[in-house]
Amino acid sequence: MKQAAGKLDYSPSQAVDLQGNAIAILFFLLVSGVLLFRLLMTSPLMNMVVPYTSEGGAFYAKFHLGTYLIIALLSVSLFTRRISLRGDDIALFRFLILHAGLLAGLMIYVIAISRIGATGILVDTYLAACLVAILMMTLPHHGRRLLGTLFVIVLTASALLAIGEAVVQRRLMPFTESEPYFRATGLTGHPLSLGAYCVLAIGFALLTRWPIWVRLVTVALIFFGCVASGARTALVLASLEIVLLLFLVRWPKLSERDERKAKRLAFLVAAVMGGVLFAGLLAGGFLSRFQGASTDGNFMARIDIYRIFGFVSWKDIMLGMSPQMLLETVREKLRLPYIESAPVLIVLQAGLPAAIVLTVIVIRLILRLLHGAAMPAKIATAVFLIGELSNNALATKNGDVILLFVLIMAFRARPGEIAAPRQGLLSMVSSRPLRVRV
Repeated sequence: MKQAAGKLDYSPSQAVDLQGNAIAILFFLLVSGVLLFRLLMTSPLMNMVVPYTSEGGAFYAKFHLGTYLIIALLSVSLFTRRISLRGDDIALFRFLILHAGLLAGLMIYVIAISRIGATGILVDTYLAACLVAILMMTLPHHGRRLLGTLFVIVLTASALLAIGEAVVQRRLMPFTESEPYFRATGLTGHPLSLGAYCVLAIGFALLTRWPIWVRLVTVALIFFGCVASGARTALVLASLEIVLLLFLVRWPKLSERDERKAKRLAFLVAAVMGGVLFAGLLAGGFLSRFQGASTDGNFMARIDIYRIFGFVSWKDIMLGMSPQMLLETVREKLRLPYIESAPVLIVLQAGLPAAIVLTVIVIRLILRLLHGAAMPAKIATAVFLIGELSNNALATKNGDVILLFVLIMAFRARPGEIAAPRQGLLSMVSSRPLRVRV
């Protein structure tokens, strides 16, 4: 590059580099925008545009607009951009492509047995999450980490908004359910979603490259956002997660002996502060939903729902039922207004064989993505999934699994830093770069 007569003169190679950087930045902004749109465009907002979760409407309206954008952006990326992968990323890319194909095949099977009602869950919740992981592999490693950091910032902002909502007793996002206690939603569509997102964000906030005091303040804000959500299970799990992070995550620059002493002291301080915090929240009425928590309707509904298997035939269990018929049976036989169980919903909508296949695929995907992830990511993922299994989140059309995959992909180690997984029929690792050009 030369400067003459007040203007810059770029060589052809420099011009190509600038053009490539501009395209890379534009693509990153597109990916960020699409994924944030999928996360923040909640089901109540979607229902204001199309009959997304409500009854009636065209078949295409039952899939999230963000899912269409994800498919379109991934297609454009694969057909127009050169993707260079190295090390473990090569095996991971092939693994994701394979399992995306398996999910697509499972969707075809569900349609073939006339269980079209289950396709929304398969596509919007699971297939879209797998495609998002593939889409993130088209970004360089630093781009993935930047995207993950952006999502942590958004989740922290959601927690801050929830704290404000709890103070003023008003919500920003639409929420149509009537409840005896006010529960904040933040930037999500439901208090339970807010609680689950806070649980997930706590672990991944520690993986950012912010100063340690910023990360600790962020975790505290997210925890208070979880309190504001009124999600009891999420609050218990968030507390457990913090304890696990305290004891299981290594503290750098300390010997093992000094680390044990420091952790014991930190746990003692955290226990005292937690007790004071609990007393303050209880006195302020923020923990009113914990009163009678073991016997209230929501808790018992999640247990009683499993009695539905005694009122359906083996054909319904093996081949599934229509969502309308399933809900009518639950309301008639069990006197329950909703189905608060992901296993029940998936088995009785898609059939037991499809449910088993889906479970195996999802478990394999999560375990493969966690290969090479740091301990906070593994703890956050495990605690998050326990919370998700306590309700129907994994069997509804939402962005929970997409968010999980985005954060795991964002904070995985660099390909060269990840040890090769055990070799198997479907696992291939190469030291040579893989360039994908369709």
